[in-house]
Amino acid sequence: MVRNPRVIVIDQDQVARSEVQKMLALSGFAVLGEAGYGIEAVSLAKETEPDVVIVSIEEPMVRALQAVEAVVDLLPQSPVVTYSSITDPASMRKAMLAGVSDYLITPVREEELINSVHSVLAQEERRQARISGEMDEPVACGTVLTVFGAKGGIGKTTISTNLATALVQKTNQSVVVVDLDTRFGDVAILMDIPVERSIADLALPEEEINREILQDCLYTHNTGVTILPAPVRPTDWRHIHAGHIERVVTLLAQTYDYVILDTPGTFNDIVARSLELATLVLLVATVDMASLKDTLLAIDMLRSWNYPQEKVKLVINATNEASNVQPQEVKRMLGREVFWSIPYDRNISTSTQLGMPVVVTKPNAKASESLIEMAYALSGVRQQQQQQEQKQGTKGLFGRIFGPQAEEKAEVKVE
Repeated sequence: MVRNPRVIVIDQDQVARSEVQKMLALSGFAVLGEAGYGIEAVSLAKETEPDVVIVSIEEPMVRALQAVEAVVDLLPQSPVVTYSSITDPASMRKAMLAGVSDYLITPVREEELINSVHSVLAQEERRQARISGEMDEPVACGTVLTVFGAKGGIGKTTISTNLATALVQKTNQSVVVVDLDTRFGDVAILMDIPVERSIADLALPEEEINREILQDCLYTHNTGVTILPAPVRPTDWRHIHAGHIERVVTLLAQTYDYVILDTPGTFNDIVARSLELATLVLLVATVDMASLKDTLLAIDMLRSWNYPQEKVKLVINATNEASNVQPQEVKRMLGREVFWSIPYDRNISTSTQLGMPVVVTKPNAKASESLIEMAYALSGVRQQQQQQEQKQGTKGLFGRIFGPQAEEKAEVKVE
């Protein structure tokens, strides 16, 4: 990826484009110029040949889209990012058809614009690599969910095991939980699994780790969840490093729909690699002041890495009766939206003693319902639709695409 991307700004509003230019320059981008629509925009694009073109689209859209199409035809290898106050889907689709790679809604935050530029550049690099034949044949892989928190004792393992169980049993997808807690790996304990082999047995040269060797270290719980446990003794971690974790996660992601990484309440190279490998990060916090302070530091740390903020989902876990704080209060303290709130529930501790996830022992408990709903939200499977399919069996192709009414209409007898 280009270290200091070269960009131009096209906006008919001189004040607005000047503000965007300043934002980009302060963020380290090389701003090669700015222009309005029409001939001015095309001339600037032709003269500068930027890496990315940033365009404002406002009503009437015709001129802006005309400028986008002209720039895309002139510089097919330069992605176009647009910002606009127009939010209706039809207009956004017109912009995409004209050649826009990303569509941002105003007011645009600096962080959002920076991430967009880097994302479209990375996408263009992959496209060019595919065209030139430099990219290896793509390998199908599952979703990597890294469950991360800035301190221990906040319920990360409970969330990992229950989320895994809900994904398996409610969405019919395969899930493996990898216990990466280098101090107190408790996944096996919470699932009542005796550990004979663990991730520590994979302390081999990375190229020697294969599916067969990995399979010998996996356990299948009677809930259907697969587990790669942590070693019983924390000292057994000494020969495992970040390279091993990457190799293991890569192999598992080629086999399972979901790989859930349960990380410790500390920060080390293994946690850093787990975050790098993540498709999504569930950032877990409780509402006590120590947890919120540490979580705020973790958010700042991820921002300092230029970590994609859209990957990070904030999960608030209520660990006692006094901690049911409203999401808007947490948003005010941490400066970001709460993705999910898990209510306090005494049934969780009871299920822990039984060695079974609460979503199994007490499926109608309020914590269970919340965790199951989160599983549906993360999987993209509609809860009502899944329940109907389980009752009625798999629908036909017409029904899945256009809904049951279309399927009924399609069932026409020909005599």
